[in-house]
Amino acid sequence: MLIARSLFCLLVCVFPIFIFAQDSDETAKTKQRRQTVLTEQILVDIPNLKLGENRALVYAKLGNIVWKTDEKRARAFFQNAVGELINAQISAEADKKNSGYQIDLMTGQTTRPQILQSIAARDAELALEYLYKTRPEAISKALSIPTAKNSKISNSSNNYSYLAQNEINLEQGFVRLAADQRPERAVKLLKESLKKGFSNETLNLLKKLHAKDALIADELASEIVGKLHSAGFNSQNPVNYQNINISINFLNEFIREKNPTEKALKFDDSQMRSLADKLISFYLQQNENRGYYDAYSILPIAEKLAPSRVERLKQTRRNSPRHGIYSDYDPEVGKLLNGETTAEQLLSAAKKFPVSSRRQIYQRAANKLAQQGDINRATEILTDNFDDDALEQEIHNLNSQYSYNLISAGKFAEAERLIDEFPENSRVNALINLANTIYHKNREENKSYAVAVLGKARALVSDKPEDTTEMSNLMQIISAYGTIEPVEAFRLFEPLIPQINELSEAAVIINGFQRNSNIRQGEFVINNGNSWGFYGADFSVLSKLSTGDFDRVLNLIDNFSRREMRISLKLQLAEVVLN
Repeated sequence: MLIARSLFCLLVCVFPIFIFAQDSDETAKTKQRRQTVLTEQILVDIPNLKLGENRALVYAKLGNIVWKTDEKRARAFFQNAVGELINAQISAEADKKNSGYQIDLMTGQTTRPQILQSIAARDAELALEYLYKTRPEAISKALSIPTAKNSKISNSSNNYSYLAQNEINLEQGFVRLAADQRPERAVKLLKESLKKGFSNETLNLLKKLHAKDALIADELASEIVGKLHSAGFNSQNPVNYQNINISINFLNEFIREKNPTEKALKFDDSQMRSLADKLISFYLQQNENRGYYDAYSILPIAEKLAPSRVERLKQTRRNSPRHGIYSDYDPEVGKLLNGETTAEQLLSAAKKFPVSSRRQIYQRAANKLAQQGDINRATEILTDNFDDDALEQEIHNLNSQYSYNLISAGKFAEAERLIDEFPENSRVNALINLANTIYHKNREENKSYAVAVLGKARALVSDKPEDTTEMSNLMQIISAYGTIEPVEAFRLFEPLIPQINELSEAAVIINGFQRNSNIRQGEFVINNGNSWGFYGADFSVLSKLSTGDFDRVLNLIDNFSRREMRISLKLQLAEVVLN
């Protein structure tokens, strides 16, 4: 009897684990099936893409997707991507007539980084190899030009500096990834990269190297600070913002409070003070051009390393002609807004500040009162201190915020009554938010209420949207139905496909005629993002619908007339499945 009871208890404990393992295994199989279907469908369509850069980007992303299940195949996709990219670059270089139309391929600033980043996510050393192999002539030239001042006027000098710095940034980012992926090669990779130049990644690379070899990292840190000091901040025109930001990062690292047991980079005190002095002097000389904002980054450094210059920095900031433009950065206002200040304290302090700063203070006071439920007093504050269109806008913002407060508090009926008074163009989003919150509060009991609220939003939008705003609103409604009532979501989306096709085909013709960069050779450039989302092919909506009926979403996508749209949407869907 005792044995039977023990076996029964064991089965009770083990059975749920067995079921869970079965479910997990089935989920993994479903994901794999979907990924395979999408990959094979995309592969069939890739050769029919007109643009080599589109084929390259798709191959790179496919390689990233299949890496875990078939690394050999993924590497072949990466190789295909690089081959397509190089061929596209060669064609662009040869086509002098359309050089301005193919500037991305000739300077490697958008498509190339996207391709290389997809590769680097899996094998950063391979991405580094391809970085050098796919480097366009413009970047090679930019890297070879010395940074010394040039007294001659040139249209390209500033652009060359930009290209060179972006390339160094990209390379050092890949080095950091490579060091993470292959720790045994980290020291060699980091040392080689740091000697080539500096970027926003430089400090992170030094920290990684310090964990492996503190002595070498400290030596390189001193060398880099010396180079920053020598290069300065205006060796070229315009100002070298990159050097300014890197210097600020290094100086902040130097002055930050450190735990006594922390193994941190060691900087030379006199060297860092000299760099701080040079940075502060540059700011003071450039105050009319650089203006108000940078003072807040430099002041903490001055307080630690050059206290005698703090007052002059503050005075320069106050006297800057750009003070009014950047009044939002006033630290005193920020301190007032970010603290535990009450509404009454905010109102009392408001008149001590310039008019340009008071808007934020009155807004915060009104919002605090609304959060406490005193909407009448909040409205009174705005009415007393705003006028004309500004008052109308502030009242609308307050009511919107108050509706969110009511929704968060579960006062759905009260929130609905308030939303019904909103201007029609603001009502749709508010009703969608209300419907989603109602549904998620209790999916079974609240479903009919959520559907009714969503129906009110649906009634405000035409069946055939007449502009991008109406299309966007309808897509948001469909997305909400995708969670609450998926059948209705598909019913609303499917009739839109002819209009989406009509709009996207027209966009290709018009944008191509105007020589816009998002269309070349009668095809959308995929790296420019989902520009077709403006016409209704919104991936976020399709992704939401795919969780309920994956195969039906594939059928929707297959009904889009543009091949590059179909491929891009399936590619994004495959990435969602992967993650």
